Amino acid sequence: MTAATLTLAAAVSTAGAGDGFFTEQSAEPAGENGRWQVEFAALGWFLGIDGTVGVRGQKADAHATFLDIVDASDSLFGYSGRVEARNECFALYLDGMYDRVTDEGATGPGGLLDIDVTFEQTLVDFGAMWRVVRAAPSFDADVDVYLGGRFVSLSLELDPAALPRVSGEHSWTDPFVGARMSAPIARGVRLAVNGDVGGTAIDADFTWSSTALVAFDFTLGDLPASLMVGYRAIGWDHADGAGADRFTWNVIEHGAIVGFALRF
Repeated sequence: MTAATLTLAAAVSTAGAGDGFFTEQSAEPAGENGRWQVEFAALGWFLGIDGTVGVRGQKADAHATFLDIVDASDSLFGYSGRVEARNECFALYLDGMYDRVTDEGATGPGGLLDIDVTFEQTLVDFGAMWRVVRAAPSFDADVDVYLGGRFVSLSLELDPAALPRVSGEHSWTDPFVGARMSAPIARGVRLAVNGDVGGTAIDADFTWSSTALVAFDFTLGDLPASLMVGYRAIGWDHADGAGADRFTWNVIEHGAIVGFALRF
């Protein structure tokens, strides 16, 4: 079984990652006329995991749904947040996530060994975005492209039923590129979708993420705000070292998200 996490993740990323979300509720679009607009957002990520992890040369296959996580969880909450600042067609973003997950139902190679897998994970996505298409009567959608980096810090522990426990820490940063589209689908309701890919040539390192959100816009006092629901997935194919020093992180984290955004 798996323990942890309802992740309070960053708006629209990441983290991940490059998927911030600006809704436009007034005649003046976000960040126009040289004025900076800043968005703060938090989401709950109902996280599940699938993939292969390894440390000190030992591997395990981890597969757990959010319900598995809740069933065996010591802590339901991970934490994350995002800030995005926009000025006309240019924007900067930073978001981060922390979670702690334990999968007590993981197996070794060939499914021959029961292994408890525990990891603590910190993600930080950062980068810049450019608006390449603005909403117009002929195409009522905004399109951004973005370039950034995804920093990952992991503390991983494997506890086999019949072998000594092994653990280790590893961190790395992957560059990535992506695109996002935001379009109205009804009065006060918008759809935002994004995706990115990246990695390095070292050990065939690869990362990707994808998010789809529906945002319901309203005003909180004098400030524009949104409630959001959707789905997010982020994946890695990463390995480093050799033999007894081998670290493997070939994992997809995915699940439903809900959240709130506020703009100043």
